[in-house]
Amino acid sequence: MSSSNEMPDLDLPARAVGDSPRTDPLLEALVGRPRQESRPHSEGADAVRLVNLVDSAVVNSSPSVIFVSSQKSKRPKKHRGHRRIDWVNTIVGAVAVVVVAATAVFTGVQVASADPASDAVEVLAADEASLAGAENSLAVSTARLEESIATGLEDSAIVRAALGELAATAERAETADPAALAAAVQAVDVYRTGLEQTVVPPAPAPYERGNIDEDSLTSVADAINKVQEASTAVDEASDALRTYRTSVDALNTAYTGQLAAFAGSLTAYATAQNDAYPVAGQEFRDAVTTAATTVAATPLNGASATSALKTFRDAVLALREEDLRVRVLEEQEREQSQNNQQPVTPTPEPDETQTDPTQTNPDQTDPAPVDPTPTDPPASTDPTGSGDGGGLFEG
Repeated sequence: MSSSNEMPDLDLPARAVGDSPRTDPLLEALVGRPRQESRPHSEGADAVRLVNLVDSAVVNSSPSVIFVSSQKSKRPKKHRGHRRIDWVNTIVGAVAVVVVAATAVFTGVQVASADPASDAVEVLAADEASLAGAENSLAVSTARLEESIATGLEDSAIVRAALGELAATAERAETADPAALAAAVQAVDVYRTGLEQTVVPPAPAPYERGNIDEDSLTSVADAINKVQEASTAVDEASDALRTYRTSVDALNTAYTGQLAAFAGSLTAYATAQNDAYPVAGQEFRDAVTTAATTVAATPLNGASATSALKTFRDAVLALREEDLRVRVLEEQEREQSQNNQQPVTPTPEPDETQTDPTQTNPDQTDPAPVDPTPTDPPASTDPTGSGDGGGLFEG
């Protein structure tokens, strides 16, 4: 049996088989070195262990060396028989040599049949799978950002209209602190402007492999370079999208904080309204306080802001109207009470015997009017027949 130093070195072929396809010098020259990844245990390691096992078996089966003293023994020497052979170790060593030889032959066949183009195709497939995952992630993130912008614009329009209902009009006074209300309206306008100016970058065109010659290492290497360029473009688009996402998040944070500050101002405003209108009933005052508390606990950056702000406005208006109604009623009762307390002076009845000097007697008639024009005197009638004028009869 030959010693272990005479065994062929199987470590080099084992390493060649165990490494990835990119360890091929020609493939590395075309597409570059691969990323460092954890590798599984090399296939040649089993062969090395078998060689060590054979060495151990050979050493253990070698005869032991006995040093005999130079002095002669007086006792008669006994005849020594043949040393018994350790057949177990011998058989194990023989089997190990056969296995090592078979492994060496198999490894040589693999090395001889290795195809760099086939290995490059495997690398191309792995890079394409990684690129597909990056493209899918970019598409999902882009859709979420676009949806977030659209939702923010829609909700802020509703909030803007609800805040406008609290402002003063020609028919009524405002139902919120004017300074706080103006700040909230400005916050909504700034938020909407920021969202409208946010332009989501378009995603790169989806990668397509195209036609390649899988038997040509140069063709496969060109395809790998194309995948790497597409991956770089997707990475850059993802970085740009992340920047816009951060900007939109900052807008949302500032917007919600300013609306929360306005909602908190309504609590102090409700207290001021209850103090300004103390005549109204307690139920109206409690309604204003409850509505202010509800607004403070409700996020005003959504559709729920409309109902909460409307409830608060209606509660304030009802408080004012009730206070005015009660004041008018109390004023009327006060006037009526004053009128009832004044002494009543009876009105004298008219005297029938006394007549108005300017009043004329209805039985008395007005004299006939006198004609101012003079007329001739009437003819005289003398019964004696004497007269200047003669008579009707002559005697």
